[in-house]
Amino acid sequence: MRKGPILTLATVIALLALSQHAGKQTAELPDLHGMTLRRAQLTAREAGFRQLAGEDALGRHRVPLAGTHWTVCSQQPPPARHGITTLVTVRVVKTNERCPNPLTVGR
Repeated sequence: MRKGPILTLATVIALLALSQHAGKQTAELPDLHGMTLRRAQLTAREAGFRQLAGEDALGRHRVPLAGTHWTVCSQQPPPARHGITTLVTVRVVKTNERCPNPLTVGR
């Protein structure tokens, strides 16, 4: 009897089951507002979230690279229980800048 195809099929089924299970797992996303980008990334990861993104809250298309030089103004999704595969996006400004008023951004 050939075991190769059967083991391969069993492995694929097990991996599929694990990925579906991971999609159903949830965790509490904390409030990241006011943290440095670096601290927010670490906090979100410690809570179980792996998909993280940062964007310029002032709309200047700057790329926030040095996490300690940026401060979180807002986050999406908001603090609550979410699936751990949820993309967490934080909008940031440089530490010497003020967060924009959410009603005037993009005008």
